[in-house]
Amino acid sequence: MKRTLAYFWCGFLALALAQIAPFLHGQETCATVLRERKLPVKFKTRGSLRRARWEQVDEVLTGLSEDLRGISCEIKFEEIFRTDKEELYIPLTNNLVRVVPETLLKGLPVFNQSGERLGEYESRVSYQRSGGLYATDSYTLYYFQYKDTEGEVESSGNHLLLDKFLVRWSDLSERIAMNTSGDLPQ
Repeated sequence: MKRTLAYFWCGFLALALAQIAPFLHGQETCATVLRERKLPVKFKTRGSLRRARWEQVDEVLTGLSEDLRGISCEIKFEEIFRTDKEELYIPLTNNLVRVVPETLLKGLPVFNQSGERLGEYESRVSYQRSGGLYATDSYTLYYFQYKDTEGEVESSGNHLLLDKFLVRWSDLSERIAMNTSGDLPQ
């Protein structure tokens, strides 16, 4: 009887520790991070061609990618953002291009602020920029290339991407926005 009771308590403690272990080590689950950030957040929009505000997209994606460091997650855009607009465009900001898996964007139609289709997303490009005259550290920035309607590769340019280039929410919403690994730094 004592041995059975001991096995029961050992099993119970092992199960209880497995449930709380991530929290004991300072790690959280994906669902916990989404809940704490109150996601999905509703898009704020601007312009006659309804587009999400680049400031909100950058803030949410950057904060979420930082919160997911050390956690293995796969999160779709629709788990991060929501909208009640039927036609909505999402800006291809430097941060969005940096944070989302590169393969996610490949082949997506790219539009300008007027809604004119420019072509299809081709690839991400990174480049180093120094910290300035007295700074010794450099940092990495991102932009992208797209194939225009005639198949020629065009560059978005290495200037700050805000909301000059857009993709449709309907093309993006069900795709993976973040795919992190608990053992890789973000």
